[in-house]
Amino acid sequence: MESRIIGKRSAPLSFRGLVLTAAVLAPYSFADTTTTTTHDPGQAQIVTSDVDHFWQAFDDAANVPPEQRTVIYAKEYFDVGSQGLKDFIPDRLKSPEVLSAYVESRRDFYQKARPLIQRVVGQKAAIAAAFRRLKALYPDIKFPKHVYFVVGRRTSGGTSTDDGIIMGAEMYATAPGTPYSYASLTPGMVPFFVVHETIHFNQVSQPGDDTPLLQDVVVEGTADFITSLVLSEPTERQFADRWQYGCANEATIAARLVHDQDIKKAQPWMFTFTPDTGWPPDMGYWIGYRIDQAFYFHAKDKIAALRVMLQATDFKAYLKASGYPATATPCDPEKPIAR
Repeated sequence: MESRIIGKRSAPLSFRGLVLTAAVLAPYSFADTTTTTTHDPGQAQIVTSDVDHFWQAFDDAANVPPEQRTVIYAKEYFDVGSQGLKDFIPDRLKSPEVLSAYVESRRDFYQKARPLIQRVVGQKAAIAAAFRRLKALYPDIKFPKHVYFVVGRRTSGGTSTDDGIIMGAEMYATAPGTPYSYASLTPGMVPFFVVHETIHFNQVSQPGDDTPLLQDVVVEGTADFITSLVLSEPTERQFADRWQYGCANEATIAARLVHDQDIKKAQPWMFTFTPDTGWPPDMGYWIGYRIDQAFYFHAKDKIAALRVMLQATDFKAYLKASGYPATATPCDPEKPIAR
């Protein structure tokens, strides 16, 4: 998932007899004052008003001639949008004209997705409970003050800005019985992805166009791994296929990661739905998770281990400290073991 990542410095830590100095941890880079975060999970607001506004515009647009529908979306969705929607517009919604043209040419999809989108925004209680468990796991965690749900053009399932996490609700509106595709997500996957994005808010490093593969792998794997400590990983094929393939081919994948770790291109490891390797998509997330599993399993101080994960900047040193793959925990494709 896309991310904007923030963090702060802490003292060097040591595990398994190996000192992790400032080479592993980050220089001081505390979040700037424009970022709205809180240490209190109860202050994290889940904002669904944009979804209500979208449906108002969607319904009203059906009652006017096609040439007037853009104005409806502009007034009833864009103009009254939350800060999250405003942040979502430039790269994803683009303009009322672009959104109106997309939605109006696919009204059947949105109409069928409507009850499922309502299930997506109905995940408030599950998200709040997950945030409380995350706080208990790692007391220093920072939560975005806002988790926004919006409806878009099926271009983003989740992203974040200085104002909070933004979830594209229509991306999780896959009906039961829909043939599998990697981009088909279900309402029940929403809490996992919200917590995943919350972990990104707490990481010092972030992936980018010019970052080494090992950094991308560990940053995304860490977001999945820590999330799995408070929520069970989804059982959908997006995750299950990784475990089935990964457990059967772990030695080969680990060796290839060592070979590829310095390349500044994430594909075919991640960020593509159709890797040309024969792997399931996003195996980079999986092996990053496995590296974290090894590191966390052998750490006596679990909170300190989480702090290292979140503040790592030297990823070769972190990989060495994990001992992976020599210290890998048992790999069970039917029941991943996070702890």
